[in-house]
Amino acid sequence: MTRISTPANDIKSRRVRAMHIDDIPAVRTLFQRVFRPHSKSCNKTFDQYFQKFFFESPYYDPAIGSVVHEDEHGEIDSAISVLPIPYRVNGQSIMGRLLCAFMMKPEMSPRGAAELTLTLRPSEKILNFTDSAAPVSLKHSEAIGGITLGTHGLGWTRIFRAASYVASYVAERRPILGGWATSSVGRMLNPLFPIPAIMRAAKPRANVKEIAQDEAISLVPGYLQSYLAHPAWTESDINWLFLMASDNQAAGTLRFCAINDRTGSPSGFFCYYVRSNGIAEVLNILAKAGMEKHAVDAMLLHLQDEGHVAAQGRVDPRYLNALSQQSIMFFRLKANVCVATANADMLNAVQRNDIFIGGLAGESWSRLSTDFY
Repeated sequence: MTRISTPANDIKSRRVRAMHIDDIPAVRTLFQRVFRPHSKSCNKTFDQYFQKFFFESPYYDPAIGSVVHEDEHGEIDSAISVLPIPYRVNGQSIMGRLLCAFMMKPEMSPRGAAELTLTLRPSEKILNFTDSAAPVSLKHSEAIGGITLGTHGLGWTRIFRAASYVASYVAERRPILGGWATSSVGRMLNPLFPIPAIMRAAKPRANVKEIAQDEAISLVPGYLQSYLAHPAWTESDINWLFLMASDNQAAGTLRFCAINDRTGSPSGFFCYYVRSNGIAEVLNILAKAGMEKHAVDAMLLHLQDEGHVAAQGRVDPRYLNALSQQSIMFFRLKANVCVATANADMLNAVQRNDIFIGGLAGESWSRLSTDFY
């Protein structure tokens, strides 16, 4: 198994080592100080989830897992949590490492974070990547030769009900106003701000059917293989992934949908969270080659008909053209997506934007992104 790139004889001098399960309470304290300073739920429940997510994942190995940096007193002052994801590119296997929370004690010297960053230097047999890099993490990635995927970092939003969407936006940023009150105002005002509805074609090229998790698991691998570089998940891996994503109640209720062509044959798939604010959060949409626009049209029509205020998600470059042709569609930078590898085939896939990153192959479905506030 490929190991992180810090030489063994440097680990002691740099005080960098693999994270252990008994480090979790210290990591929780660090996570709370950095990401949840006002949290009331960052407790032992966090510890249990963190262990399940990072230490009980299908491909956990301490050699490629989460890493910590200790100060001169042996206390953890920086950490990177890592979820291993196996990838295939051009017929060869390469281990991916999804870099999740990158934490450093606010008052400490940046030395620890810098030394952790050095463990992420590009390697032939490793793909280090993140789909949620903060500006500081972006600079660290660029310093070691990482590449930023601009299009993957975009978020898209298609509004169905204008006043309700604005009310939801206000409620999230001004909780004192109350979600129920703002949603009621939004519903009353929607007729005053009409938005052209997506119309169903007389003979639609694609139709949507909600499906069970077992059927979704069987569909995903086939669509992933159309990417030059993609996760090499087994159905067992996808089952674990869906179970973890479904457990994220803070994100909403996870639903799976098949997109079928006129003959009833599967031509696409998407999954999304039904959020309490009325917005559908799409994790991914996947479709057969040539069916991208029909899949996007069918997905948005379905989400509109389900009564959602709006739908949003992250941009996959192969669906950007289809998304751009929609009316009332907005794009903005959602996060920084960075990769670091020295594998020539993987670099080729990255340069061609032919790599599956983000959504299911990201951390937006993790409770670390949406919970423990």
